[in-house]
Parts: sequence; C-alpha cells; structure tokens
Amino acid sequence: MSALGLVVVFSIVWWLLFFMLLPVGIEPSRERVPGQDPGAPARPLLLRKVLVATAAAALVTGLVHVAALQGWISFWSLLGTEPPAGAASG
Repeated sequence: MSALGLVVVFSIVWWLLFFMLLPVGIEPSRERVPGQDPGAPARPLLLRKVLVATAAAALVTGLVHVAALQGWISFWSLLGTEPPAGAASG
C-alpha cells in the first residue's frame, strides 16, 4: 500500500472514530448562560477524544497495512476485479 493510501485510510478512520467519540461522556452544563445552547457540554473532553481517535486510527491503519502487505486484501479484490494490464498489483 502506498503512503498516500495509508494517509487516506488513516484520515477516514480518524474522522469516523472522532465523530463516534464526540457524544461519549458528555453532560450538559447546569448553569444557564445567555446565548448558550442548553445542550452545550460542561466539559467536552476534546483533547482526550482526539488522542483516543488518533491511537485507534493508527492501530487500524497498521492492521490494514499489514493485511495489504500479506496479500489478504487489495484495492482490486475490494472491487471484485483484476487490475488492468500494466497496473501495479499492490
């Protein structure tokens, strides 16, 4: 798998995990501030969620890379076809 492919896999997995983690551990703020949404979290814990998403995305990307190196998966196998003549098989 190329470096660009790894970046794409990492980016997609990271955003997916980050959005899945956003609602975890959220408690609405008890104090009312004028102009603030009543459902706004008191402590969003964004740094923790970014770090967890980064670690998990790195792990998933590593697993995908190993699977691609071992030949267990490939771009062409996911499409259910063979690569065109002269195309790289990886």
